[in-house]
Amino acid sequence: MNVNVGRRVMAAILVASGFGTALGGTAAFAQPSEEVKTYRMQMFDPPLRMLANRTLAEMFNTAPVAASPDVLALRQRQRPLDFTYEFNKQRRNASDIVERTQTDALLIMKNGEIVYEGYYNHSSEGTLFNSYSVAKSFNAIMVGLALREGKIASLTTPIITYIPELKGSGYEGTTVRDLLEMRSGVDWVDNFMTPGNLAYDAHVASWVQEKARYTDAAALTKPAHKPGTHFVYNSMDAALVGLVVERAAGMPVSRYLSERLWKPGGMEADGFYVIDGPAGVGREFTAGGFNARLRDYGRIGQLMLNEGALNGKQLIPADYVRTLRQSITVDTGEGLGYGYFWWTQPGTQAFSAIGGEGQFIYVDPEHKTVVVKLSHGPVGPDAVPVMAETMEFLKAAARWNPK
Repeated sequence: MNVNVGRRVMAAILVASGFGTALGGTAAFAQPSEEVKTYRMQMFDPPLRMLANRTLAEMFNTAPVAASPDVLALRQRQRPLDFTYEFNKQRRNASDIVERTQTDALLIMKNGEIVYEGYYNHSSEGTLFNSYSVAKSFNAIMVGLALREGKIASLTTPIITYIPELKGSGYEGTTVRDLLEMRSGVDWVDNFMTPGNLAYDAHVASWVQEKARYTDAAALTKPAHKPGTHFVYNSMDAALVGLVVERAAGMPVSRYLSERLWKPGGMEADGFYVIDGPAGVGREFTAGGFNARLRDYGRIGQLMLNEGALNGKQLIPADYVRTLRQSITVDTGEGLGYGYFWWTQPGTQAFSAIGGEGQFIYVDPEHKTVVVKLSHGPVGPDAVPVMAETMEFLKAAARWNPK
């Protein structure tokens, strides 16, 4: 789509929805300063990545995901990283992974017990780390929560049941399962770094300028394939799952996640979502804006390892978690499969939540291991070898038997 045409159409949506005026005009609420806009546009640049990954509350509006005083204590038996992994035919010490892949925090749990916890680059146990696309995996968890309590009738329910304003768009005919599998079939290029596509326009209008809600752009999409037939990685699919949960639950996803998971699961600290506008206007970015502490990401890994049970409660149906970790889509081009917003390793039981710049919640049921790795690694083609080396480290960490 021509960028200017996209902006004009999006402006019309803004006026109709009451959020503001045309993209070039003055919205009904205070706009971020030019300095803030510049910082937001540059947050993925190498000099800023490490800082940006832990300071999003200083850059964006946020919505808290409240914890409760009833914290799930994690047993600890700290051990040194006395194992090795192999990459490019070279044997490396486990500790090499920290510098080689720009790691900021690392947690390894065996049988629910912390055997290693490390913080680097001036992070600490109190640091809230952005998860990037790991947030998509949280969407799958919320769908499981909503299915369990009947808020979402089934995965085959058309999404226009919850988002009727998408009737006539590329998303008409798409089901909840289609979104979870990233098989919506819409014409979408998931590139928010390069001008000239709808994804870029949506990113700038919402996350840089706060003149639109990110999911508004879904109404502008056109179909490219029949829903359910083609896998295409698409952040809008994930964001719409968040909107489905919001509509089905009748509350913002930050509150829903808090009440159905964060509090009953025994998380130790409040998390937060980045929202694409001021409180009462902005919506949580469920495709990449969730922030939490390292140990709480570990608790999420334990939830998945336990097939939906945490803190003595069955929060998600076990059969849903078993389906989620199956390799729904094998040929992703990454050497991995794709389930419900979770990446699978064909031929193994392991599955992972993976986010840009090197964010991982790695779950290996065979070895009863959870590994959380939070990083500020490269993006684009430079990330490919870093990703490959990290996967070898994660597999070795799962096989590690600390004494």
